Amino acid sequence: MRYELGNMDLCALTSVGTVMENTPFFKATLDETVDAKRLMCAIKTALEYHPLFKCKLSYENKRFFLEDNNGAEIVIFNTDTQNRPNRYGKNTNGYLFQICYFENTFSFEWCHTVTDGRGAIRFFSTILDAYFGVELPEIPTEFPMTLGFESIYDKNAKPLGQIKQPKGFKAKDMKVIDNGFKCTSHILKVETAEVLRVAKKFDATPAAILAPLFCRAVREHLPKDAKSRNVSCGIVVDCRGPAQIDTMHNFINNKVITYQDKFDRYDLPKLSTVYRGILDLFVQSENIIWACTELKDSTDILYNLRPLKLQKALVKSVGKIIKRTMNNIGFTYLGRAPFSEEVKCHLKDFNFRTWTDTGDCVIATVDLNGTLIIDVCENYADKGVVDSFLRICKEFGMDIKETQTTVFEQTNLEL
Repeated sequence: MRYELGNMDLCALTSVGTVMENTPFFKATLDETVDAKRLMCAIKTALEYHPLFKCKLSYENKRFFLEDNNGAEIVIFNTDTQNRPNRYGKNTNGYLFQICYFENTFSFEWCHTVTDGRGAIRFFSTILDAYFGVELPEIPTEFPMTLGFESIYDKNAKPLGQIKQPKGFKAKDMKVIDNGFKCTSHILKVETAEVLRVAKKFDATPAAILAPLFCRAVREHLPKDAKSRNVSCGIVVDCRGPAQIDTMHNFINNKVITYQDKFDRYDLPKLSTVYRGILDLFVQSENIIWACTELKDSTDILYNLRPLKLQKALVKSVGKIIKRTMNNIGFTYLGRAPFSEEVKCHLKDFNFRTWTDTGDCVIATVDLNGTLIIDVCENYADKGVVDSFLRICKEFGMDIKETQTTVFEQTNLEL
């Protein structure tokens, strides 16, 4: 079986080998030691329900495809996160993901060309169901393989009330440590009810509360004489709901909201209302269609550029500039982890991490069993930003605690 790739899938593929390459990471901590044989069986079962992960990358007639890997042996590694292989693809027999297990944990990371976080967590959830013997439905005979952007493309689409956001601060004004694919990962936790209590009080959402407060924390660490102290935040939006299209492919977009000087004078009700209003407007179907059309039009030239060596050289040469100018920080929220109740009983912890596709700080958030788990990956020279965020949140009734700080290195695709 062969599956077509769309512009959003090609975006991740084109970034391979550049500073913008992004291999997201899930990690589950179980209430028992991982059984390697059960895990392998669970992976094989889950692949039947999520065929894109059964694929390898193929290239023919100047086009890329995901193509069935013909039952190639699945490889899993018995190692902890720190010592796991930092390349996958060649060492995974062409599969575009890597799974490691160690003691009572197992991790999963994948090439973003296959799917986005929403698509991947469904696959991860099926692995967990199969591992713990949860009854699964019959394997579908057909799967939702519509390409997101391409399926709603409309050259005549017009935006509805979209106002261009100001640019953020200059990258040079926030000193960073050049760590390549390494970063400092801060794991923060808080009862989801605490955040929802604040959000509901102001008719907001967790994203409309946490994103602007993190921007406010960043501003505290910007030089007072910086030409601009605006903080632009790219918030990942799942387009499936607004477009009323389910797909196993990537179907996300990025809505940039810029925290401006005047926002410092806003109280939290007004601040969160601004962010909520901008996000609510963006997810109107007219705006989703327009945004996806605009992004497809702007990237067609790059993805059709040949030879491939020229395409790769171009992206590699401008990648660092794009990464640090598209927006200052990134924010992605998966919502409640879609794990079955039977699985949740066995989960002690779960981590979701995404790095390094935007700015020098990416915040990944997920809700597990009533606990909001926030992973902040950053390379700031000034390590006080996260502490400032925690203090600001506490002032508004959200007692977020930092539970772990580690150095994390992203794995990268190698074919």
